[in-house]
Amino acid sequence: MKDNTMLQTKEQQSVILFNKSFKTPDPIPQAGIEQAIKLMQTGRLYRYNFSDDLRNYRQHPELNDDDEELATELAKLEYEFSLYTKHKYVIGVNSCGSALFLALKAGGVKAGDKVLSNAFTFTAVPSSIVHAGGVPIYIECNSEYVIDLEDLKRKIESHPDAKFFVLSYMRGHIPDLEAVKNICDRAGIYLIEDCAHSLGAEWDGNLVGHHGKIACFSTQSYKILNSGEGGLIATNNPQLAAYCILAAGSYEKLYKKHLARPLDDNLFEELKPHVPNFSLRMSNLTAAVLRPQIKHLEQKISQGIERYDHLVEILSSVRNIYIPSHEDKVKRAPDSLQFNLLGLTSKQVDKFVEHTHERGLAIQIFGKGDNSRYYKNWQYSFTETPILEKTEAIISSACDLRLPSSFDFDDLNLIGYIIKDVLYNILRKDDDQDYPTGLTDYFENIEEVRGKYDTWVSFYDQEHYDNGWTVLLNHIAYTLLSYLKKDALILDIGCGTGLLGRELNSYGLKNLQGLDISPKSLDLLKDQGIYNGLQLEELGETLSFADNTFDALVSTGVFTRNQVPLESFEELIRILKPGGIFAVVLRVEDNDLYYNPIKNYCAMKMWQEVFKERITVLRSCNHELVILRKESILSVPLRK
Repeated sequence: MKDNTMLQTKEQQSVILFNKSFKTPDPIPQAGIEQAIKLMQTGRLYRYNFSDDLRNYRQHPELNDDDEELATELAKLEYEFSLYTKHKYVIGVNSCGSALFLALKAGGVKAGDKVLSNAFTFTAVPSSIVHAGGVPIYIECNSEYVIDLEDLKRKIESHPDAKFFVLSYMRGHIPDLEAVKNICDRAGIYLIEDCAHSLGAEWDGNLVGHHGKIACFSTQSYKILNSGEGGLIATNNPQLAAYCILAAGSYEKLYKKHLARPLDDNLFEELKPHVPNFSLRMSNLTAAVLRPQIKHLEQKISQGIERYDHLVEILSSVRNIYIPSHEDKVKRAPDSLQFNLLGLTSKQVDKFVEHTHERGLAIQIFGKGDNSRYYKNWQYSFTETPILEKTEAIISSACDLRLPSSFDFDDLNLIGYIIKDVLYNILRKDDDQDYPTGLTDYFENIEEVRGKYDTWVSFYDQEHYDNGWTVLLNHIAYTLLSYLKKDALILDIGCGTGLLGRELNSYGLKNLQGLDISPKSLDLLKDQGIYNGLQLEELGETLSFADNTFDALVSTGVFTRNQVPLESFEELIRILKPGGIFAVVLRVEDNDLYYNPIKNYCAMKMWQEVFKERITVLRSCNHELVILRKESILSVPLRK
């Protein structure tokens, strides 16, 4: 929060840019860096580069601090990861794509076998199916970015020979897992959970990855565990685990050097002659940088939820943005935000991406261009482009935005501001008239003012979306973050239908009271939860609030066109706390009708002007945002 004593004046609203990188991965903990250096000094990067098997490690985990102990990094990672996810068996491999491939081969996928899969996922998923010899059958997604259960049933019915399903929790969006499992069990389908984006997410209080036969996780740089590249296979099935250990690259008796493995050596010996060695092992070096990260998972998940919720709240004021919801039993572990742009043309969507990119935001659309998450770009997986109308309709305007852990709440406020600023500008209509229904240039009396706003209430919001007034409201709310604490008591003077209140709420400024002259406007607001209290009052009269009540007063579209008596300011000074601020938007074309009295109060040391900025959003006129601070001690007493 700023403690401004110097006046900031801007002749014109500046374009605010975001300057941080969206590609910044999480750093490796110091313990991981040190362990990796030790490994490189010894050269023991190969996971099996030690002498003894580890059958007794669960009973005696203390290993000698020597070179051979360093070579057990991956074995220990697998064991520690199994403790976290509560799977019996874990196998580390070189990528999540490799994990999916091995999971498919372990389940028995052969050349030509049909494999059900999400139509909305990353290219690595259909690639792993093709790699295993399978033929993907794509399931539509719904508006919550998860598989459409009805389409899953239809595809199972129309492809009765499809006995495998790779279920992706794309960007951590999780469907009704009980329903999915029941459908798969009834159809005899081998279910693989692609948990690349959902490590730490929960279903009904338990970590995801336990509804299928086998689960696959990613440790690629942009995931919650970062090793650059890497994958982990987790299962409770000993046959599947043994197959994956052997197929990943364990030969001869090397399976004994695994901790999180089935302890039945006969199982491995029976399988070994029948399992090809695909050499997909993870290295000890990768494991060394991963192990120290596991203990930080819960903290990272909690912080990720806070970042996600914070930005979601900012965008909640925009009616043209839809943010997917989730099942009540789901607890997500988000590290990115997805939302759909509603009511925009394809050209407007392109313009949104272009303009946010110019402002520093790395937003991409899933269903456009060469995005690797767009099913039409997976031509290697089909001979004819599948018809997926529902998925196409959703991902063609679906926005994707990473939320790196390096971003703080100030960063998120700015990201939200830019998204709304760009979108509100795009939604402005190309119309010569700001107010097609007409706007009175000058009011003769207060009854004219009241009558105008009572009549206006039914179409007030739409007109102000169309003419770009929301651009100004978003800018005011964002600007006030620099001057106010989140719990500041704010009076919205001329609250109208709550457009400014919604913007203030979205940035966390929720301790709001509303005041207006229009009974119909206040009736509209009663059940919307924007304000904690509403007052039907007239400026120029004595207000019902006690002296020094509010931390801030805000007003837009009120002090203009002779709507309010000039003597109204003294009551506002009275109800504002010493040191509190008054943010008011004035119309330039009023020729300082209201600004001249403000300057007089400043000259009398009742107010101090701390900010002034020209803002142009309407075609018919210009506005200025003026922020004043009430002096702690008034040099001139107010009239009683």
